[in-house]
Amino acid sequence: MQCCLVLSREAVSPPTRKRGHSISSNGAHASPNVSPVSSGKGPLRAFASTQFRLFWGASLISIIAFFMTMIARGWLVLDMTNSAFLVTAINAVQMLPMLVFSLYGGVIADRVNRRTVLIVSDGLGFLIILALAVLVLTETILVWEVFALSILHGVVFALGMPTRAATVSNLVSRQDIASGVALFTTIFSGGQLIGPAMAGYLITTFGMGFPFVASCITLVPAIGLLLALRIPAVQSTGQSASRGSIIANITEGLSYVRKDSILIGLMLMGLAATVFAMPYQSLLPVFARDVLNVGSSGLGWLGAMGGAGAIAGSITVAAFSSPRQMKILMLIGGIGLGVFIVLFAMSTVYLFSLALALLVGFLFQIFMTSNFATVQVISPDYIRGRVLSIRMVALGLGPFGMLILGASAEIFGPARATATMGAISAVLILGIIMAIPSLRRVDAALKEEPATPAEEPKPSTATTS
Repeated sequence: MQCCLVLSREAVSPPTRKRGHSISSNGAHASPNVSPVSSGKGPLRAFASTQFRLFWGASLISIIAFFMTMIARGWLVLDMTNSAFLVTAINAVQMLPMLVFSLYGGVIADRVNRRTVLIVSDGLGFLIILALAVLVLTETILVWEVFALSILHGVVFALGMPTRAATVSNLVSRQDIASGVALFTTIFSGGQLIGPAMAGYLITTFGMGFPFVASCITLVPAIGLLLALRIPAVQSTGQSASRGSIIANITEGLSYVRKDSILIGLMLMGLAATVFAMPYQSLLPVFARDVLNVGSSGLGWLGAMGGAGAIAGSITVAAFSSPRQMKILMLIGGIGLGVFIVLFAMSTVYLFSLALALLVGFLFQIFMTSNFATVQVISPDYIRGRVLSIRMVALGLGPFGMLILGASAEIFGPARATATMGAISAVLILGIIMAIPSLRRVDAALKEEPATPAEEPKPSTATTS
């Protein structure tokens, strides 16, 4: 999984209205429209905010630990079972909770102190990885225990991730949101670059248990930075997720998305990429060992190259963030992603595979970043957290693609199975673009003025009856 974003419309066009919420750095309600002062120009301007730097550092460390654990766990299962299907399944079970719990996570992001949510999320992650480390080091680990702990880790991730994504706009000025979002996406790119490389090195040098120990150690400073973080409290003056039951809040979000053809199209595109393109990552241990013959260290570099490509993708989106450019990046990334996965699956030359992993990471990032950003830009403030959580449900459907890929790899081999999945992804995304004309005009929707929090829910210009 690469990125989960939250972006305000102000990142694309200057606001012509006053925002209907209050912000206070100590958690109390301040006067409306109080926000951090813009630091000027440049793609790194959000780093002028001390609180954003703390948040970014804590999030980067946490995501590094996440990717280190994910890669090491896949190699652990491959070593224990010698099954390509179970390697994909172990990644699938961690993502399954996204199907249900991300919706609750979206409501939590709007109703609970966000700093507390982040600290609890990382704290629980630490305990889960620690349990896995102890079982591996004592050589008492069983396959079912790996799966059980992965499911628990997935629940924690699903509940906490919407809050992490929604926090960006609280820590920077409205003028700096574009910079903040672009920098936020780099934590996933950086985590995918550093985490797998560290995991591969630790497995090769010290043994199977040490990546999990390193993940636990890594989370300690992340929690320390979160303890020092002060996230402004945001309270809408109109529609708010703090009103009504959790189920009613979720239903309102679902109803809003259902009425908007652009949102439906964007989410279908994200779903196609998540189910048919993203699963290739879960089969990297099999490619490293059985296709390319490069072992655990080669696995680490394959993952790291994907992360390097993702960083380049984040920078690209930050540099080309006008409505029309965002649309073009999303379309190119969505279709090109499947094409280059097919090429990766066909490669048997390690250096060529590294280059293709770099390109796949780049295309995946520009697609997912622009897709997530567009979803949030065309969603009004009062419901943005819930729309984001619905978009993240697509990540919960990713495991079905992983299981399909794993089963196909057992029958037809990893190369043929992966190539087929990549081709399906490209064809589906192209078909969605052709079937929903409003997607080809999404840049016009990006320029529209957002609804105020006090207004009734209104879908964006292109709607379905």
